[in-house]
Amino acid sequence: MAPSVRKFAGGSMFVMTNEQSCANLVERYLRTRGRRYFRGHHDGEYFFVTAAPRRLHVHFEISPAHDDVLIIRVSPGCYFPASDRPWLTHFSDRWNRLGRRVTAIVHGSSDPQRIGVTARKSQWIRNGVGFTDFAAFLDETIADATQLFEELNPAAPPAHAPLLRDAG
Repeated sequence: MAPSVRKFAGGSMFVMTNEQSCANLVERYLRTRGRRYFRGHHDGEYFFVTAAPRRLHVHFEISPAHDDVLIIRVSPGCYFPASDRPWLTHFSDRWNRLGRRVTAIVHGSSDPQRIGVTARKSQWIRNGVGFTDFAAFLDETIADATQLFEELNPAAPPAHAPLLRDAG
């Protein structure tokens, strides 16, 4: 049996889906925090870069499979030498055993000589959550990811070599 919708006097009814609600919360958060952000190729994807204390790339994504789940990924602006995998894996395992807000994940890259580390958190965003609670959750998650990368000093500083070779 299909649900019925009745008209009521004086207006129309607007039903907001969880995806719309979550997207509205994310956009409001980004605006109130003064973040310059970019939208992804798909609905529900947002990117921005933090500057302090170090440059971090932050990605918010409303799960395509579950529109009431927000996925947060934070990564540094650099990759690490693949030879550091054992140390980075040990560091990430130790971090994850502490039960922190974000999970540290070591992953490969398109360059077999480099690997990455990402801080990740997935969270169910209940319908009707208040903006203050939502914003506090995001602030705490980003702060925890920032702490992860502060503790994870790169084994080698990022190369300052030119990105393009001199063809001349």
